[in-house]
Amino acid sequence: MKRPLLALGVLAAAGYVLTAPGRSCCAIPHYNPKISAAPTIHLDKQSAFLWQSEGKEHMLLSVIYSGGTSEFAWVIPVETRPEVKVEKGAPFTELRRLTEIHRPVMQTARASAPGAAANQEGVVVLERREEGPYDLALLSASSSGGLYEWLKKNDFQVTQNAKGHLNYYVERKFIFVAARIRNGAKDNAAIAEKLRQGTIAPMHLTFKASKLSYPLKVTAANPGPSEMELYVAGSVDAYKPRKGKDPFEGPGLNQQTFQLTPHGSDGFQVAGPPGVSPMGTFPTLRRLVPAGGKLTKFTAVLNDEQRQEDLVFANISAQRNASAATVKVGGAVPAVGKTALPTT
Repeated sequence: MKRPLLALGVLAAAGYVLTAPGRSCCAIPHYNPKISAAPTIHLDKQSAFLWQSEGKEHMLLSVIYSGGTSEFAWVIPVETRPEVKVEKGAPFTELRRLTEIHRPVMQTARASAPGAAANQEGVVVLERREEGPYDLALLSASSSGGLYEWLKKNDFQVTQNAKGHLNYYVERKFIFVAARIRNGAKDNAAIAEKLRQGTIAPMHLTFKASKLSYPLKVTAANPGPSEMELYVAGSVDAYKPRKGKDPFEGPGLNQQTFQLTPHGSDGFQVAGPPGVSPMGTFPTLRRLVPAGGKLTKFTAVLNDEQRQEDLVFANISAQRNASAATVKVGGAVPAVGKTALPTT
């Protein structure tokens, strides 16, 4: 059964065919609760690319979405007030092409589920603008209930189940980026098709952060398996899980590491698993991460238990002179909620 969705999950895997459609937790359904129940929209795919530069985290986000563009909305919690822009080029197309392994497609089983004044809701609208296809709002909030009410009142409809997950980030004084398709573009067939195909312009968030991390916990507001496609620029170290039981143990998680060496004006030489293309042209990635380096790709189908902690990849403040993050992983597993200081 499909469910209403909340915010920020990641999904899908290049080189593998999943046996059933996935559910993620990124989109917020738009509906009138006085006349109807919440619609069951579906976020087919969400992808993220993380890297750091000069003490800031860069988070690039893209989705594939099934449903009307009038229902599309997105809420993203981040550590500090971000700069938000619509990214040019085709970064995720390039990332998938760069990490494609040329070998027969294999089957894998799906994991099963075990500056503005505050208003009366205690929400401060830091910024509200339109860019590209999006209507964007940057928000801070003093309570999850107030944030929940503001989102509903402003047509970012959320389910009651979202409050507790939003509160985790409200208590940590995170900033929330709410996005939806702008009014003048909601009936645009080309934009609707780009949402379905995952080719709509991705959002690029840049913000000061103490740790390079991904807000996975908020995805638990939508129960059920969630697929993940996450790219992180940086090296790989070992880690010990914060909890006694490693929440990522077991099948279903795939990790691949690639080494990128700049070649020419817009290409990389690529070293990685057998079957990877040794060289290619990637103009968007050369602009975003011109020095190349290591790139780690995580793909998985995550159940509810595996989405109870944010993914923490590096302590940014300890890497003042580093151009890439040290990614904390255990075997094929990202660190969950904890990281040691990396060496520089």
